[in-house]
Amino acid sequence: MDELAERYLGRALSAWGLDVEYVRAEGDLMYLADDDGGQPAVTDFVGGFGSLFFGHNHPELVAHARSLLDAGTPSHAQLSQRTEAQRVASALNAITRRELDAGEPYEVVFANSGAEAVEAAMKHAELARVFRLGALTGELAERARAARAQVRSGEAALSPAAVELAGPGGDIDAVLEEAGRRNAEALGRAPEFFALEGGFHGKLVGSLQLTHNPTFRLPFQALGARARFVPADQPEDVLKYVEAEQPYVLDIVAEDGVVEVRRLAVPFVAGFVVEPIQGEGGINELTAQQAERISDVCRAVRCPLIVDEIQTGAGRTGSFFASSRIGLTGDYYTLAKSIGGGLAKTSMLLVRQSSYVKEFELLHSSTYAKDSFSCAVTEKVLEMLERDDGAAYRQAAERGTRLRRALEEVRAEFPDVVRRVRGRGLLLGFEFADQSASGSPMIRNYARSGFFGFAVSGFLLRKYGLRLMPTGSAPNTLRIQPSYAIDDAAIDRLAAGLHDICAVLRHQDALQLVHPLTAVETPAPRDDVWDFRSPEPPGPDAEPAAARVAFVAELGTPHALRRFDPSLAGLDDTTLRAFVARSAPVRAMAPLPPVRCRTTEGTTVEVTVFPLLVDETVGDGAGTLAADVAGQVGAAHATGHTTVVVSPALRRLTGTDAPTTGVRGPNGFQLPPGFGVDAEPALLPAELAEALRS
Repeated sequence: MDELAERYLGRALSAWGLDVEYVRAEGDLMYLADDDGGQPAVTDFVGGFGSLFFGHNHPELVAHARSLLDAGTPSHAQLSQRTEAQRVASALNAITRRELDAGEPYEVVFANSGAEAVEAAMKHAELARVFRLGALTGELAERARAARAQVRSGEAALSPAAVELAGPGGDIDAVLEEAGRRNAEALGRAPEFFALEGGFHGKLVGSLQLTHNPTFRLPFQALGARARFVPADQPEDVLKYVEAEQPYVLDIVAEDGVVEVRRLAVPFVAGFVVEPIQGEGGINELTAQQAERISDVCRAVRCPLIVDEIQTGAGRTGSFFASSRIGLTGDYYTLAKSIGGGLAKTSMLLVRQSSYVKEFELLHSSTYAKDSFSCAVTEKVLEMLERDDGAAYRQAAERGTRLRRALEEVRAEFPDVVRRVRGRGLLLGFEFADQSASGSPMIRNYARSGFFGFAVSGFLLRKYGLRLMPTGSAPNTLRIQPSYAIDDAAIDRLAAGLHDICAVLRHQDALQLVHPLTAVETPAPRDDVWDFRSPEPPGPDAEPAAARVAFVAELGTPHALRRFDPSLAGLDDTTLRAFVARSAPVRAMAPLPPVRCRTTEGTTVEVTVFPLLVDETVGDGAGTLAADVAGQVGAAHATGHTTVVVSPALRRLTGTDAPTTGVRGPNGFQLPPGFGVDAEPALLPAELAEALRS
């Protein structure tokens, strides 16, 4: 069968040992498809990215869903009464009255996913702003008509400011015409949203613009709403920006026989969107002080505070709303993920009743939103959360405390490897220290390429049967989001796995990391972690280089890999070739530390190798080598390398003629003739010498 569903992503998973298929799930366990017909169990700490507060396929929820289907519950009954939706809204408001300091009900709008709920919030906030603009426009027009009438009847005269606005010889009509022109420009100012640095709010066209990660956002920036990002500890930056950018309309008012020109601020900030605990941003929790300052800013600029509880809500942090623990009360709330019990794809937007625009219901709709099946499942989820005076919340808090204690114990033993444990309840982050300066070239590459968290996740999956993933915008942080029923044995296995990978990283033993990622059946040549730490390398030469040369070269033969990273020496050829083959979708490696060499004239040249994991004897199995070479060449140019040379082997593999001779360079690379080795004097290749002389 041809792979046509997200084929590249599927193949990329193989590079990190994550290319497995799950065939069954229950609680915190997922079961793999096995060639022998078995179903090995994996403990799931990803939890559907926070969607599985009650775990996979909770029996009570499954039984309820079956009863709904057996009863023929209609999913498509658009434009009719939806009793289940009303019950969900009522149950949610009972919770808001208990946990939030809103003092009024919240209207509920239904959607299908977290990103859609954020889009609905953005649309509602903008519609509310448009209505404010409409009211302002009407007031301006009414006062302008009154001013014109009074001037024409002789009851009022133009003030000096009005005369200046009209221009030489101008009258009240000129005043109103010029004011109208300026007002149209001010009222047409595009709306802007504010969000926090590190925040994540979805990947649809609108919600993506509130997501801070530029890798996700910038390619689509022209399509979406305008957003600006501020640090969580500097929300007052919003006030500075608004003060500098505030548009004004001119209000022409006749009072006491004089037509005056006044300035009125135009509302152009549509909303401020925050997560009480940033999930994809690395599990960063707002403090109560930051929450208070953000609330003050929203009041000052008269914009709604939109609290994104998509990942944090529905019990995960030990209360229904994570924001309630820090005194943060929003005008809007978005809910999704666990609110559907892991079965229903549903989400909600809650809007404070005094802020709600009823016309929104006629302008926004969704075919599947508010369906009776999803609402009935959500109603059951809320019932289970609230049962026994909130026993589920207390259990989540207790399990989170037990889990965090285990993680903190690992951190205490490896303070050089683990930077921090963050989060609350069952939304925790385990942050590794930056490994981009590791003495292991392979570990260093994972860190510099941005794939470190995925490699660690593959290690934990293959060796310990633990399912984890890094957060989307903080690749050194593992997200840990099990169900409220996670048991001590599973927590202890997680701690053991993390202890093992921390030992690997501390001792820079890449063999222990790489072997599980190859998925070979041959056991690792050794079980114990060896110490490959070496003294710190000397700092860079202070003498400025006359030129910076990039060399795009292949790295892929078993012999070269063992020289590249000595800790791999125990792996046999079959295992190393499997590693290279599985790495093909992400074969572009981070550049190696630069090497300095001198020309015969004594000129210092800095040479940086940009490697590609490819074995010339095997060839380009993925069919992407030409594009990968071009990518490395582009990366070299982008980092200021004036001359870029592609190795003979890569030229041969991509169909370009190249000489076949060369000399062995540092770390096992095949370098062109004349390249310096370990900064020893050497001649440059003719093509480079010519480029440097020109």
